[in-house]
Amino acid sequence: MLRYSEAMGSDPRSVDAAFYDEMRTVLSEDEIAELGVFMFYNLGFHTFFGSLKFYPMFAPDGRLVGQEESARLYGAAPTSLRSKEAAE
Repeated sequence: MLRYSEAMGSDPRSVDAAFYDEMRTVLSEDEIAELGVFMFYNLGFHTFFGSLKFYPMFAPDGRLVGQEESARLYGAAPTSLRSKEAAE
């Protein structure tokens, strides 16, 4: 399942019929569909909020914070908008 979520997030074209056949050895059709819907909902949600420069709602210490404070805490761009190289 981790391979599936990573592939769908980074290279969805790599998920072919053989990939699904392998998943069917451990998951039912309903479970595969449920997992797919959950992943696409979350990937889409994060992509959408990333495009709005939506910052995390919580400070590193767990406090609920507004967008202005979160921007001060997390920098010029939310983690979701930073390039992979800049995040590493």
